[in-house]
Amino acid sequence: MAVIKVLLVDSEQIVLEGLRKLLDSFGEFSVVSTALDGASAIRALRAHRPHIVVTGLSIAGAGGIHAARLIRKDSEHVRIVILSSNQQPVFMREAFVAGANAYLSRRISGEELRQTLLAVHRDGAALSGAAAGLILQIASGRSPEDDCPLSHLTGRERQILSLVADDHDTGHIAKHLGISPKTVRNYLSRIYAKLGTPNRVQTTLYAKRFMGRSWQPDGVPVEP
Repeated sequence: MAVIKVLLVDSEQIVLEGLRKLLDSFGEFSVVSTALDGASAIRALRAHRPHIVVTGLSIAGAGGIHAARLIRKDSEHVRIVILSSNQQPVFMREAFVAGANAYLSRRISGEELRQTLLAVHRDGAALSGAAAGLILQIASGRSPEDDCPLSHLTGRERQILSLVADDHDTGHIAKHLGISPKTVRNYLSRIYAKLGTPNRVQTTLYAKRFMGRSWQPDGVPVEP
């Protein structure tokens, strides 16, 4: 069997080094490049044309889910494997919608990773019971609100959250949307309550990770 080319993407260099050493030890894989952020991943994808991209969920720049979306847009044939400690269905679902072929826990063994990558390369997917259920849910067009905290947000709240993800302060958001800073703060309070985040810092981290900056403020329908 021909060697399977792999691109590794993660925000931590030590993780990249460990994964490279592990995959190199198997014999079936060749790590053609590593990347610490989404932009570097796209450049490496175009330069090396790997068969599989293994990426973390939290990476600098775009976030793992948005990076998966960009990778899928750039190459419809590459296999995308998300490797994350976060096993919440809402993140898994977004990853598959973005184009991932598999979603794995960081707690799996090296042999489990090996078998999954071989299956993904051979069959195009490797799904656990939970992941298979999510794929069926996506195929049916269902999106239960219980699984997606963002589905509880109004259009205006999504606009504000998108601007928060882009690091805009309250004054800029108010000016951009033509509302008062006090109104922005009121919206933020409601967003905190709906997402279960205690403050703006945690909300910003949540938005960057989950949304991947993929929602543009002017592209979301506004609800009063």
